Amino acid sequence: MFAVVFIPLERWQPAHDQNALRRGWKIDVLYYVAGCFVGHLSDTLSLGGMLILRNALGLDTGHLAGTQSGWLQFLELILLADFLAYLFHRALHRNPWLWRLHKVHHSSSSMDWLANVRLHPLDKILGDCFQFIPIFLLGFGDGPLLAYTIVLGFQGFLNHSNVRLDYGPLRWVFTNPQFHHWHHCNDTSHYNRNFAPHLVIFDLLFGTAYIPPRGVMPDNYGIPDDVPESFLKQMLFPFRNVGDAIEPSARPLEHAGENA
Repeated sequence: MFAVVFIPLERWQPAHDQNALRRGWKIDVLYYVAGCFVGHLSDTLSLGGMLILRNALGLDTGHLAGTQSGWLQFLELILLADFLAYLFHRALHRNPWLWRLHKVHHSSSSMDWLANVRLHPLDKILGDCFQFIPIFLLGFGDGPLLAYTIVLGFQGFLNHSNVRLDYGPLRWVFTNPQFHHWHHCNDTSHYNRNFAPHLVIFDLLFGTAYIPPRGVMPDNYGIPDDVPESFLKQMLFPFRNVGDAIEPSARPLEHAGENA
């Protein structure tokens, strides 16, 4: 379904002239398949974490948020989930241990819709738990949660897609492919920018937003770190020489590898 939507879109308005079957696409297909299974595990862990916290703290939120109208719940979900995702994404870049996991996502030298799924399973599991346990605890209704899940999935593929799209004046409000592409650029002057998945407000508030001129896209993507190209080696990559992660020189904020 996503291929049917985004491949024609990328051919209609490409940000860069590149083949649909670009270098590394087979690996990303494996990530897509693996992500389907990891997604179920993440949901289970998130729900399990919510139940453990609720019992340990004696919380009985019931349907606290679910008593509100559906559209208000949806707006609250967008704001809350975006804020949590922003915090975790920044942590992925600041913490040396987490950055080792997140390097895999930034290893692609090309951007398109399929690059969205190149995510180490532990990166995804930790992010899902951090983002969704608080949402579950607040008791949002099934309808707003389903609507947000659809928006989250579509937005992730759109932001990574090889499409020249910036939303005009609304680029100061909503994230878009141009906004997120600059997060992936291999340019030290733009590292640690544009973390939020949906709204620009949190990057603006915390001083991490870069709103480029309209139509201007990065020339290069990826990180200077030597990340292996095979799927299995990328799975093992974060655990190689683990002791190096505590060295100051390995901190992503001092190096060229920290865009997300």
